[in-house]
Amino acid sequence: MEKAETNPFFKDLRNLSLFATLTGFFLLSLIYLSTIISFSFLVGALLGYLNLFTLKEDGKKFLQKVYNNVMCCMEKPYQKERTLFLIKVYLRLLALGLIFYFLITWLKLHPVFMIVGFTLVYVQIFLLTLWYTLKKKEIC
Repeated sequence: MEKAETNPFFKDLRNLSLFATLTGFFLLSLIYLSTIISFSFLVGALLGYLNLFTLKEDGKKFLQKVYNNVMCCMEKPYQKERTLFLIKVYLRLLALGLIFYFLITWLKLHPVFMIVGFTLVYVQIFLLTLWYTLKKKEIC
């Protein structure tokens, strides 16, 4: 299996994520002069990255198990793995929901800026995919 550090897409994503998170944090700090808003953005971004990279590892394991089962010619080769993967995904969503609830209600973090930070990684994935696609078309 390929490590994220050796894959250029994930290396670029990591670099872009670090740059975008720090830039967003500093810009929000300068614009709003509020530690709550800046910290909310930072926490949301960190939760988004954590969610992405743990899901990526689980997805790799899931695909490897499906491949191994298919190669063994089992009936319904991926049913058990798919079910376990979906359970993990939904448990992760539940855990994220509880973490967001705790951070918003008890620590009084700003929900809008937490969500902006959380979705930052997915916007970056879209932009990097678009950039790689356009770069590939230029080469061909």
